[in-house]
Amino acid sequence: MKNLSILGITTLLACSLLFVVCKSESHLENPYKDKTEKELESLSNEKYRKIVAFASPKSCTDATEWEMMEIRTVCGISYLPYHKSVDKTKLQNMINDNNKLMEIYQPMMAPRINCTPYQKPTGIICKEGQATIKYE
Repeated sequence: MKNLSILGITTLLACSLLFVVCKSESHLENPYKDKTEKELESLSNEKYRKIVAFASPKSCTDATEWEMMEIRTVCGISYLPYHKSVDKTKLQNMINDNNKLMEIYQPMMAPRINCTPYQKPTGIICKEGQATIKYE
């Protein structure tokens, strides 16, 4: 009975600790929330250029060597082709950072731009050495 009580207390303590850690991480503040629109625009352009450069380390000659990943833009979710040789974790981290920026920047831009809805991607093709998303 005593062992059961210790096990119960230990389990409760572990669950409480896990809840506190998860809750604190999920409410981290967005590092871009205090930036001006001009700063966000500049950062957005810079980050996107770096992401594309990282994702495309070589020219596209064989579309089967490429995959795609979602990325948030001022018009919503778009798709980015990336070469299978790139570090996918690093690319995902770069995209996650971009997406945080877009959480702040997109609502500022939405009232002033006319976005055409993105279509569903069907694959990747090589066009003039560039990996390009093919849409329906």
